[in-house]
Amino acid sequence: MAISRRPATWADIEPGLSMQEWNRGSALVGMEAARQCWQRLFRSPFFGSAVLEAHPPIEGNRLVGFGASVLVTSAFADAELAHPRPDINARIVAALHAGEPVVPTRDQVAEANAGAGIDVVVLCGRTWRYELLSPEQSHEAQHLLASGFAEGHAGYRMHRVLCESAAPRTREYLQRSLVFRIVTEFPAQGRALHCMTQESAKTVAASLGTGLFNYREPRLRLRESDQELLHAALSGATDQELAAVLGLQQAAVKARWRSAIARIAETMPDLVGDEEDHEGRGAQKRHRVLAWLRTHPEELRPYAWKG
Repeated sequence: MAISRRPATWADIEPGLSMQEWNRGSALVGMEAARQCWQRLFRSPFFGSAVLEAHPPIEGNRLVGFGASVLVTSAFADAELAHPRPDINARIVAALHAGEPVVPTRDQVAEANAGAGIDVVVLCGRTWRYELLSPEQSHEAQHLLASGFAEGHAGYRMHRVLCESAAPRTREYLQRSLVFRIVTEFPAQGRALHCMTQESAKTVAASLGTGLFNYREPRLRLRESDQELLHAALSGATDQELAAVLGLQQAAVKARWRSAIARIAETMPDLVGDEEDHEGRGAQKRHRVLAWLRTHPEELRPYAWKG
């Protein structure tokens, strides 16, 4: 039996949350309002989620794991750390329901990347059907979700990662990782609030946390439209497919490519070369740019340039 990870679809959210009901965050606003808030989260560019699938299914269950996280404002993270309480998910859901700015805007993320850094809450970290997995499979699931989280947040200037644990195996995993510190425990609920910072991540060499906090400032000064195109192109999509994804005509996609390449050439001319854009040379430039961006995800994150 093999376990694979893929991005979650909206159809995965309900069965994913049902693995551990308190992760839904409906305690303060009710089930239907919580569902609507999760829909809003799912549409946010600062929400990430993934599922683990078993091949072949175990006892009829293909979905064996689910993880989700969201960027939050520093004000929300500060308040949670100053007065830790159980049900952090419920407070995020309640804030969304009340229209409070708990998820940062793009401008706020850009300022944070250029300043003190981003705060993240793991909404459903390392949640899977333990009863279906062997200890070896559980270890593989832990690694897949953790590495997916690290990949999904690569390129952000990370400040703090908050995670509330409930399942005993989850708490044990977080404690063994050493990069997460227990902020406080909630014995009545059998949970604990954990926090990872740059300082705690440094305590374990070559950990996923080390890479997460290894930030490099971007160099290319890409516009949002450039970042949108290049991020979509990393999947290997053709111009026709990019047009469908971005809601543009193919001619507009080609124009964006020319604009993005020209902007990159202003900062890093060696990356695109000095060939004329004909006879397939344009494709070569794209290939070089995308290959470089795969190892420099910070270039595709919001960043508040000064001056």
